[in-house]
Amino acid sequence: MNPSDTALEQLLLHAAVQQHISDYTYHCLPEEACGVLLGRSSVTSRSVTVTQFIPVKNTAEFPLHSFHLDPVQWTRLVLTEKEIVGLFHSHPHTSPEPSDEDLLQLPSFGGLLQVYAIGSPAAPYAPGMKPLQLHAYKIIQGTETSELSSELPSNSWGRPASECYSLAPIPCKIQIE
Repeated sequence: MNPSDTALEQLLLHAAVQQHISDYTYHCLPEEACGVLLGRSSVTSRSVTVTQFIPVKNTAEFPLHSFHLDPVQWTRLVLTEKEIVGLFHSHPHTSPEPSDEDLLQLPSFGGLLQVYAIGSPAAPYAPGMKPLQLHAYKIIQGTETSELSSELPSNSWGRPASECYSLAPIPCKIQIE
């Protein structure tokens, strides 16, 4: 696990992992779902490939509108899993864009991860389907707010006077294995 690489250009997600994330998100409704993304980075392709999703219990006081990773599970994963590349959580009632609360929590794990994914349930396309609108963001670490602001694309999210972390959208592509 290394701090993010600002050259990161895309998130590649195995189809089975995307299905697991979708199923878990719908299972947790109406509460927010959360979990850890495992995979590997490629400097050559400037991408992160997610090969596994590990659900983590949401211990937030108000899980309908926020998430907190179970501290015991999170600590165990950080200490035992060598391939943690990102974090996922859902927004059951809003679009999959970073909320103010998401940005407030970013400094607590931003230095450990490369990507941050947010999913929202989408209207079903066919009976039995559980589609998920999924947005991916690279985590950008800077030394001060002014440095971050000058490097971010105009469609990035950051909190003024943040703790040197911000999010910038990247494409998320599903890979058929």
